[in-house]
Amino acid sequence: MVKKIQSLCFVSILLLLVSCQSTSPEKFFDQAILNTNLISQFEPYSFGKMLEKHTVEYPDKPSSKKNGTEAQHIVESKILHIENALEKVKALDANDEERKQIKQNSIELFEAALSVYKNEYLQYAKLCDEKSTSPEKEAILKKVEEYDLPKIVKLMDSLHEKGKVFAAKHNINVNW
Repeated sequence: MVKKIQSLCFVSILLLLVSCQSTSPEKFFDQAILNTNLISQFEPYSFGKMLEKHTVEYPDKPSSKKNGTEAQHIVESKILHIENALEKVKALDANDEERKQIKQNSIELFEAALSVYKNEYLQYAKLCDEKSTSPEKEAILKKVEEYDLPKIVKLMDSLHEKGKVFAAKHNINVNW
C-alpha cells in the first residue's frame, strides 16, 4: 500500500512538472501563427461566391436538392473552428515580451475575424440560403471589404512579420 501511494505521488509530481513547463516554440508558433490559416478565405467576394455555390440546386439532379441552411452551416462551422483556435491561443503561456506581442496580435486577429463571421458573414449566408437577390447581400460584402478586410489584413501582416522573426530565432522551418 505504501509503494502504491509513493508511486501515485511520484506520478503526480511528474505530471505537475510537465504541466508547468512552458510551451515549446514550435507549439506556440503553430497555435498563435499557423492556425490563422483558418481565416485565409476571409476575402469577402471569394468567400461570398463559395457560399453561393453551396446553395445551388440543379433541376435535373435530385441529389443537389438543398435543405436551405447549407451556407449557414459553413459559416457556423468556421465560427466554431475559429473559437477553438482562439481559446488555444488564449491558453498559451507568453513568458517573454516577444511571445506576449505575438499572442496579443493573434488574439486581436481571431477576434476581429470572428466578429465578422458571426455578424456579416452569417447574415450573408442566411440570405444565400434564402436565395435572396437583394441589394443587401452586396452591401454586406462591400462593408466587409471596405471596413473589416483592411483591419484583418493589417493584423495578419503584423502577425506574419512577428512570426517570421520568431521562426528564424527558434529555427522553425516554415515557408511563407
